[in-house]
Amino acid sequence: MELYQLKTFREVASTGNLTEAAARLSLSQPAASAHLKALEQEVGFQLFYRTPKGMTLTPKGAKLAAESNRIIDAMEHFRQIANELRHNPAERIRIGLNTDGSLLRIQDVVEALSARLPQVEIHFLETKSENFVADLDNSVIEAGFFYGEVRDPSIYSIKLRAFPMAVVYPNGWTIPEEESAMAFFAGKPWIWTTQGCPFYQRSIDYFAREGVFPRRVMYVDDEFLIGELVQKELGCSLLAEPIARQFAEANKLKMWNGLDLAINLHFGMAKDTMSDPIRQALASIVAGVWTG
Repeated sequence: MELYQLKTFREVASTGNLTEAAARLSLSQPAASAHLKALEQEVGFQLFYRTPKGMTLTPKGAKLAAESNRIIDAMEHFRQIANELRHNPAERIRIGLNTDGSLLRIQDVVEALSARLPQVEIHFLETKSENFVADLDNSVIEAGFFYGEVRDPSIYSIKLRAFPMAVVYPNGWTIPEEESAMAFFAGKPWIWTTQGCPFYQRSIDYFAREGVFPRRVMYVDDEFLIGELVQKELGCSLLAEPIARQFAEANKLKMWNGLDLAINLHFGMAKDTMSDPIRQALASIVAGVWTG
């Protein structure tokens, strides 16, 4: 059974006329007739009633006509996808970045990806940890970095590092002795992360255990905006230690490392994509950059 036979079958069924169907297919009438005859011989029964007014499907022919349409449509869809891939051979993977690229070692990741997966086109997008699962579900990204923990069983994740969290405060503030620092900060205004942010719940739980209840001024969901607001002396805040250190080394604010509090950085993707060799290689590359 050949695809060209099915196409002739479909045209004759559609037009009810062998001559018209042959013309649509740029065939001679004898060639179209031969296609039908060969198909009927293969299936073992008559497909059409031949009448002076044209050709009509037999009951069995009508059932096969529906199947032939599905087969032809599937083949045309296959050819369309193959054509798109031929003109755009690179596979694209969108990776979400939840914080500064240098902290995430993106340069090292890109170099390793270029060496091991040169056929893959990587797109980096700014994302937020609290939206990681939703961004995967909505196909905004195919993989990404995120803070905190994901308990969703559909997510495959690799823990990259636990970062200490530090208090950042304006350069104009002078903190007292180390043992009094927490009480000092508790009395100051705080710039807090939004409630969906992994920093938020970790911080709330920690301060509750310490019996400290900071006064909150505003909620902000961007690390670098938090740094800018602290610089303007609107309050103090919590940041992952590497980000806090960037600000401190640039003399934009001060940091205090007296908290016994950390936040985990993960790289993850949908678990049901992990059978794909490219996704496996991507996870291996990111893990290798961090373990290295």
